Amino acid sequence: CKKSIKNSTQLDNKSYINNFELLQQNSSNDRRVRITSPKAILDPINNDIEIIESSIEILNEKVGDILVISGNSTFNNSSNIIRVFNNVDIKFLDNKHSINTDSFGWNLNTSIINIDSPLNLNFDNTKIIASNGIYNINSDLLNIENSEFNRNVYNSQGKEEFQVEIKSDLTKWLNNENTLVFTSRGKQVETTIKLLTIK
Repeated sequence: CKKSIKNSTQLDNKSYINNFELLQQNSSNDRRVRITSPKAILDPINNDIEIIESSIEILNEKVGDILVISGNSTFNNSSNIIRVFNNVDIKFLDNKHSINTDSFGWNLNTSIINIDSPLNLNFDNTKIIASNGIYNINSDLLNIENSEFNRNVYNSQGKEEFQVEIKSDLTKWLNNENTLVFTSRGKQVETTIKLLTIK
């Protein structure tokens, strides 16, 4: 006769939290972070919280409020690092500018968000694509690399007059001043202006 082998079932030590909410106040500045989600999973072994359909509000009186919407994020409670991924939309609520990307990492003890995937920066009639970037919440400064700037310019009748395209190695965007600075490692920035025929 054969000896029966029973598979041992692994115990699930994870905690499943509905209507998850995490609030954090930074004592060194006036920044507050609020993370909400309809569902979160707490893993006590590695101290990670997996957050499904996360919403992150960064409330900052000096700079302005930011809302981050993503499909998923993970938060490590011991290291205070949050990893945001899966269709990330960063919205600057004061001026309705936004950044779309695949993922970023942020140590909540610092003001630096490391956007380590290609990104799209959206303004009115303007789009900038870049390979990666670093956003400083305190200074409201975004540094991006390998960028391509595209803007459509319209006349007073609402007809498109020309298109501007700028390619640069490095671009700085000062959100609070609404200023862009284009630089290149070889000290050359490529600019193309397409004049459109208007009848």
